[in-house]
Amino acid sequence: MMNTVRNFVRDENGEDLIEYGLLAAFVAAVALVTIILDPIGIKGSLVNAFTRAKDALDKQ
Repeated sequence: MMNTVRNFVRDENGEDLIEYGLLAAFVAAVALVTIILDPIGIKGSLVNAFTRAKDALDKQ
């Protein structure tokens, strides 16, 4: 039983996946904050793009 616990504690498999997951979460959080705070006008550009696309589809 103690060998099983030692092996589990020393096992390093899966650490890369956790690191990539944390990195992805960090990038997503930064993107979300950037869109919410809108320091460079991203929100307005997105609204205009979707409005133009909707208008173009409505004309057809």
